[in-house]
Amino acid sequence: MSASQLLPVFVPVVPHQKWSCHSCGNCCRTLVGHLFEKERERIDRQGWAKKLGVAPCVRVGRGWVLNKRPDGACVFLDENNRCKIHAKYGEDSKPLACRVFPFSLRAVRGGWQASLRFDCPSMASSKGRPISQYRVWLGDLAKQLDHSGPPGDDVANLQRGVRATVDEIDIVISGFVRWLKNDDVPTVDRLIGSARITAELVGATLQKVRGRRLGELLDVLFKALPGECKTLPAPPGAKQRGMLRQLAFAHAEHVSLAEMRSGPYGRLRKRWRQLRMARRFRTASGAVPPLRGFEGDATFEAVECVKPATDGGPAIEDLLCRYLYARLNGRSVFGKGYYDWPVFSGLAALWLSVAAAGWLARYAAATDGRATLSFDEVAHAIGVVDRAATRLPSLGSMAERTRVAYLLRNDGIARLIGDYRPA
Repeated sequence: MSASQLLPVFVPVVPHQKWSCHSCGNCCRTLVGHLFEKERERIDRQGWAKKLGVAPCVRVGRGWVLNKRPDGACVFLDENNRCKIHAKYGEDSKPLACRVFPFSLRAVRGGWQASLRFDCPSMASSKGRPISQYRVWLGDLAKQLDHSGPPGDDVANLQRGVRATVDEIDIVISGFVRWLKNDDVPTVDRLIGSARITAELVGATLQKVRGRRLGELLDVLFKALPGECKTLPAPPGAKQRGMLRQLAFAHAEHVSLAEMRSGPYGRLRKRWRQLRMARRFRTASGAVPPLRGFEGDATFEAVECVKPATDGGPAIEDLLCRYLYARLNGRSVFGKGYYDWPVFSGLAALWLSVAAAGWLARYAAATDGRATLSFDEVAHAIGVVDRAATRLPSLGSMAERTRVAYLLRNDGIARLIGDYRPA
């Protein structure tokens, strides 16, 4: 056994988080299963092309993925939401991408950093066994991965030109986690406070405020937050709302298998469509263009009329906090975990994603004719946002950094959270 196969898996600490597979089939319908060459060869040897009547695997670029039926479901998904490979040859014969979901593994110095996937309904609802019990299981799966290349070091710039140390990263993350756990402050105020303190840190001059002094600065800022949160943010302006709607649209624009295989002209058509749709989301006139993963239709005006949840508020707040703990403790908000973004800019993008999820949840409610949010709508919206968060290259673009930088001004992110909070 090589040294890389002995490396530990770091599972993020998320209080009360549980998961077990409940065979809903959602992942087999909405995700694309990427294959290692040896997995494709094994599937071919098993004779699935003849059994299924279609090609079990198709090429995308230089790699291979599991094929899909016209309805978007994996060709191996049966009528009982079970995997045909699993049923015939056992779980160990399934592709690694299928087995590891709803976790993901990223190489870091000294081991593997696990992340949680909230686009899994059972993860969002926290149903099953405590996630800490999956560490050994994930370690066994990680043995199939190559850790010999350059690891995705979990150290990044604090801000542009200011490189963080490992200890400083821990200080920042633990500070925000402690603040989010402060039950003496309403959840929405904790989110607004997080956005405000992040804006302060992005704009601060930190070259000489390092190590222990950075921790002292954060202590001062966090102690002042409860009082500062008593000042409610003003409603967001028209441009801020328009930029949030465009961000919500971007999160929902995941790429289908057909689009992956459409070639240069297909990708060009998709890009042109995205630009046209982005303009419609900015102007917000008439009906909302159809969003992937959502059913029904609604007008932009109807979306704005949906109110935060009244029933099930504590469950929604618990979901929000679990999602944020997973992203923070899983280090998927900066550096190699988030498109090489600086720490504080990545945190700003995280708080902004909560507002984007709030808008998407309102859209789901409006398409169902509901005037207030429910847990299911918020869970679905967070799943959409989480699926895109670290897997949609456009979210790491310079245009996205510019959007976040703009919305950090004038209390913009706090104002959007205040208006689009889920509960």
